[in-house]
Amino acid sequence: GLRRELVQLGSKIKVTSVSPGVVVTEFMNLYGEEIKNRLYTENPTLQSKDIADAVVYTLGTPPHVQIHEITIKPKLDMERWSGKVALVTGASVGIGAAIVEELVKHGLKVVGLARRVEKVEELAAGLKNAPGKLYAVKADAFKEEDILAAFDWIKKNLGGVDILINNAGVGTAETLSSYFMFARGGSGPHVSDISWRVLELNVKGLSIFTREALKSMKERGVNDGHIIHINSVLGHWLPGGRPVTMYHASKHVVTVLTEGLRRELVQLGSKTKVTSISPGLTVTEFANAYGPEIKKFLYEENAVLQAKDIADAVIYTLGTPPHVQKLDMERWSGKVALVTGASAGIGAAIVEELVKHGLKVVGLARRVEKVEKLAADLKSAPGKLYAVKADIAKEEDIIAAFAWIKKNLGGVDILVNNAGVGTGEPLSEIGKGSWQVLDVNVKGLSIFTREALKSMKERGVNDGHIIHLNSIVGHSIPGATPATMYHASKHAVTVLTEGLRRELVQLGSKIKITSVSPGVVETEFADIYGPELKKFLYKENPVLQAKDIADAVIYTLGTPPHVQIHEITIKPIGEKM
Repeated sequence: GLRRELVQLGSKIKVTSVSPGVVVTEFMNLYGEEIKNRLYTENPTLQSKDIADAVVYTLGTPPHVQIHEITIKPKLDMERWSGKVALVTGASVGIGAAIVEELVKHGLKVVGLARRVEKVEELAAGLKNAPGKLYAVKADAFKEEDILAAFDWIKKNLGGVDILINNAGVGTAETLSSYFMFARGGSGPHVSDISWRVLELNVKGLSIFTREALKSMKERGVNDGHIIHINSVLGHWLPGGRPVTMYHASKHVVTVLTEGLRRELVQLGSKTKVTSISPGLTVTEFANAYGPEIKKFLYEENAVLQAKDIADAVIYTLGTPPHVQKLDMERWSGKVALVTGASAGIGAAIVEELVKHGLKVVGLARRVEKVEKLAADLKSAPGKLYAVKADIAKEEDIIAAFAWIKKNLGGVDILVNNAGVGTGEPLSEIGKGSWQVLDVNVKGLSIFTREALKSMKERGVNDGHIIHLNSIVGHSIPGATPATMYHASKHAVTVLTEGLRRELVQLGSKIKITSVSPGVVETEFADIYGPELKKFLYKENPVLQAKDIADAVIYTLGTPPHVQIHEITIKPIGEKM
């Protein structure tokens, strides 16, 4: 729905977790000088390190790239923000304090806003030797007059705001039935006041901070600022195990406000970015609102994130140092990764990045000679590429490939299910082409997954990673083109990803599973749709390059053991589909 609206508005805004635009790489040489020159001369371009081992989900920070949604963890270049002014709300403890600390370490002037200002002052003292500087400002984010006074102080002392991070928030354990009972005149204390406070801070306060930050940017001609809302996974779905509260409603509102502001900024021609970061369960004081029993359940019975993980996500959206991802990838050095569909396009790009990061990579393809050529080109890389011939549609070939891996390399630690086929066959004329799609995209993927898990279990590997190359059409049905079995197969991949994740949790496994869902990527894949549709896809739309998707894979692998990227959706800015 949003994609269609943006097209009608002529907007270049993307709906994505991580969206790189055109990237300058040798990969484009495959498409000839005409297409290459058009892309590089008519579009602002990124360098490969701008995407730098990150998604999906996930972000590059040059002015023409904007994050829609990120699930967590960092990468990219922060130099352009050095000396700029960032305002962080709720900066005294938890996520806010962690964000403040990281920003100051990256050379920013940071205004830490909090009621408990002494805690921010204490943090500032601890950061006095950092490249940036922390300014502690006392304010009650519930009070508009305090917010306005804070912006006046910033204007007078620092000039204005370049970055706003809306972190302040409160929760409530108050059920909706309690709210309705007291709202209708029931006796007893006004419990519903707590819910109103949630709305006052999480929605109204956030909106006022955003309004004033945009005003500050406009006054100074800043057209490339960044506004980041610390949202929640609960802003996108409702939990099944606990009552729904006003907190859940407030975070759904934040999701809508993020999208709405993004559309407005596009219409205004602004390059100011708006990003929603939606963490899962994070260890902070926040859970105190729910009482000791629920807090104990949340932190002892569930896997949790640390505040630093969310701070890293903020730094990633703004752009993080090049060395961060390499350090995260060290634990995979010498491990074995199996990549299907490795002969060209996204598969070849993934293989190349993994080998460059020191992994032993098995590249599976029918056109094995292409993988062998790539292996020759990568002979000086830290890792090694093994070319194995197999037809993904044949179970016996898959079993044989795993037998080869077991005999020669021991087993699989990482599986990247990249192989996939499409069809232009309409559903009303369904036939052989559609059955082939199911054989490869669903059945083949499932067999590879089963065998990879078997390989890990046999060797006691409990921290492997399975990555499914999904698609944006695995989450919605496009309006511009007919739905086919390809769309159905990718919806199946979405379900299989989530279903397997639940199974692994029940088994107590720490094996990760991630879905990476790209938009339009310039590869051989579009050949099946014929020259007219292919021309529309590649000449009438901004497109992604295979390297962008490979970067997303590297990002998911580079996250700490306790952080799992569930879904990365990658689209180019201004995609018209």
